[in-house]
Amino acid sequence: MYRKTVLSNGVRVVTERMVGVRSLTIGVIIEVGSKHESRKLNGIAHCIEHLLFKGTTGRDAATLARMIDLAGGQLGAFTTRDYTCLFAAVLDDYRTYALDIFGDILLHSLLDAESLRREQEAIFQEQEAGEERPEKLVQEILKQAVWHDHPLGQSIYGQRSSVARITKDDVLTFFRDYYGADRIIISAAGNVEHDDFVAQVNDALWALPQSGQAKATEKLAVPEFQPAVEIRKRDSAHVYFTLGAPASSYASPERYAVYVLNNLLGSGMSSRLYQQMRDQQGWVYEIGSVYHPYREAGLMLVEGFTTPRNLLPVLRGTVDVLISLLSEPVNEEELWRAKERLRGEILIGAEASNTRMSQLATQELYFGRYIPVEELVNSIRAVTPEDIIEVAGEMFQPGNLAITAVGPLSESSSQIAELIGL
Repeated sequence: MYRKTVLSNGVRVVTERMVGVRSLTIGVIIEVGSKHESRKLNGIAHCIEHLLFKGTTGRDAATLARMIDLAGGQLGAFTTRDYTCLFAAVLDDYRTYALDIFGDILLHSLLDAESLRREQEAIFQEQEAGEERPEKLVQEILKQAVWHDHPLGQSIYGQRSSVARITKDDVLTFFRDYYGADRIIISAAGNVEHDDFVAQVNDALWALPQSGQAKATEKLAVPEFQPAVEIRKRDSAHVYFTLGAPASSYASPERYAVYVLNNLLGSGMSSRLYQQMRDQQGWVYEIGSVYHPYREAGLMLVEGFTTPRNLLPVLRGTVDVLISLLSEPVNEEELWRAKERLRGEILIGAEASNTRMSQLATQELYFGRYIPVEELVNSIRAVTPEDIIEVAGEMFQPGNLAITAVGPLSESSSQIAELIGL
């Protein structure tokens, strides 16, 4: 059963009790991500995510680490473009323990200069590791290229130069502006009793102040999608590529049609891209599509890897698949299969406390309300072939696509640009 309570300081608490489980997943969603940063301090939200676990006024980093290990489950954090998430998956009798850790790091983190210096060095290594993962790099390059004039295009990890210039004062100011009670959602799913949990959250976070008011009310403009071709040559056995198109934002009324389209386009071995590029042509080992929605905008990405000699045929074939969706109605059987795959993903995910916690939190963040599983399933089932053509027509327009590629490329940017009408 879903319930919601707003504490007196503005912290929102949402829970869903799951019968027959002993585990509990708790999430702390803070509405701050890389899009809230200035270009000068790009990467500061991710840096603070690291610093939150490096010591408080009452516990040093080693003590926090021992406490986290003792919980016996999983405790961690990650940063996105829209928000930061701290999470804990523990047995139900450790929930007070986990909330105490979260309360301590949000209220009493030192955020000191020496810890900042060490984490900057760790982030430099993280950035270098990302450069060595071409499957992630091509996606990041594309987002920076198509949204280069908008904060959504900024890297979550920042640039080496921007991370290096972050000071303790920058951290303290950014933390004061963005990590207040009015920007925090506490989500829990599993063996949880709402009223008791709310009381424990209040005990842990009642003293948390509001965020800086000027920052708390700001809104970003919708980014303009910039068609682009970006290639990076490097020695490797394969070429990794991402093709991107503008898509609906997270809360758009069209989102269900976009999810269905993404599923039939590139989700699983029966999808159009996999069937045509892998099974029929043998041009790729791996190819698929993914929908990345954010508050202001979204992207539909087709990504995979292939041999250098097959890159142009793969990209040309992918564009043909996308364009075919503009005018050729999806047959009922294919549409039904895509809907059933999505239905299965939703229902199976609803049985896992970590998935339910994440859904509760993001529904509160983006919609301000709970969306029952039945509503999700019914909305997916309501998508029609005409809906697919409509959203495809909005996304897959020649001349309004982008491609990034990393690997031993012999093709020029102009050759690739011709494929997408640039």
